[in-house]
Amino acid sequence: MTTINFKLITIAEIKTKYPFLTEDEKFDYFDEWENEDFFLIADEDVNFDGNFYLDLYEEKERKWLANLLNLSVKKIEGIRIEGIFINGNFSISGSIINAEGDYGPYVFINGNVMCQSLLLGGANVEIKGKITVKEVVMTYYNHGNFNCSGLIDSPVFIVNDHNTTFAERKNDLFYYNDRADDVDPKNECEYDDETGDEIISNEIRKLLDNPLIETFEELERELAKGELVLKQNNPPAKTYEYWRNSVLENYRNLKLVPKEFKTEELCNFALNKTFHALPFIDQDLITYELCERLVSKDGFAIQVIPDEFITKELCFKATESGTLLRLIPEEYYSEELILLVFKNGRHEPDINDVPSKYITESLLVEYVKIGKGLWLDKACKGSGIDKLQILKKVIDSGIEYLNNIFGNHFSQETVDYAALVYDNEVFKETWNNYVQKYKQKFERLEK
Repeated sequence: MTTINFKLITIAEIKTKYPFLTEDEKFDYFDEWENEDFFLIADEDVNFDGNFYLDLYEEKERKWLANLLNLSVKKIEGIRIEGIFINGNFSISGSIINAEGDYGPYVFINGNVMCQSLLLGGANVEIKGKITVKEVVMTYYNHGNFNCSGLIDSPVFIVNDHNTTFAERKNDLFYYNDRADDVDPKNECEYDDETGDEIISNEIRKLLDNPLIETFEELERELAKGELVLKQNNPPAKTYEYWRNSVLENYRNLKLVPKEFKTEELCNFALNKTFHALPFIDQDLITYELCERLVSKDGFAIQVIPDEFITKELCFKATESGTLLRLIPEEYYSEELILLVFKNGRHEPDINDVPSKYITESLLVEYVKIGKGLWLDKACKGSGIDKLQILKKVIDSGIEYLNNIFGNHFSQETVDYAALVYDNEVFKETWNNYVQKYKQKFERLEK
């Protein structure tokens, strides 16, 4: 049964009522807190049903906290909660979850902790008592800090690139710590040259209910959902609807879907969400038509297309819907393709993406006409091409390109040449408009 004995108090009150907290170096570690900011505190032992979320900066967790404290979401969103303090033991039926690896609150528990699993990422956590966990203690990513002054009693204990310290540990099933020298070699990860992933040991994989979990990142995602993950605890059977929701939450979860649920419908559902799901699709479902559909929808999809399906035609389709040149295999490069990438791209064209052997006068002229012509000077010097001649050819291409010239390549030389071509009766009105638009630049030339 949940004992609701949490309340919000200001940091000014925290400093007055619990001055020992300020002696902890992690308290206001970046010296950014204001006295008017808040802590979530409990003055006594806490018994709690369900999962307890530490990521109180996130929208979903703020709604959870508002419900917990019987406050409006608007009220919670209007304040900053910098820390959590429990002045006693903390017993919870679910998991304690800090799923955000980059940051998190300051957490101080002045007692023992009992929970299903403990997942810590970017938070700064101090636990003064013993930690007793049913399944897994996992700490990950080096932005966070965790210290336990007592025993960590957990069947599985994983420290993955995290600042974790503790007095004692008791881990009957599996222990891994990439910052310690007391790890059994058979528990070490193995690097996969093909994917670049660190594949977790078979010693932990054989303990997991889902044998498709291969990395600590995948295990972390399951723990972040508050799931039971160890086979010995008989996690409840999962349905197709469960896996659909899991994929909706994160397309990478498609990799973890058991074969009997990984239907073509589910794969298409994932692909409709993002082309990034393609590497997790069964190979027999990947066809040229599917690749064409993905690339036509988003040219960036070319980066995940298997080599055997990439063709010249597919690369051109990618340029039509917007992509980056470096995502296309160089064997398909041509001046036409490069210029289409530049014209249809979502970002400012960058000549630095083009290998030197493809840089020609005609390419550079079109490059300047398309956008700002960034790094033109560097490209010309590297290719032995006269930059001024390129700019003159752009000017010759039409008065409408003077915006590109005056906006990004304004100089005495370009002005003189543009005036020679366009400062006449035929273009008088348009020329005068440009002179007025770039009046300050023209005036600087006259000084």
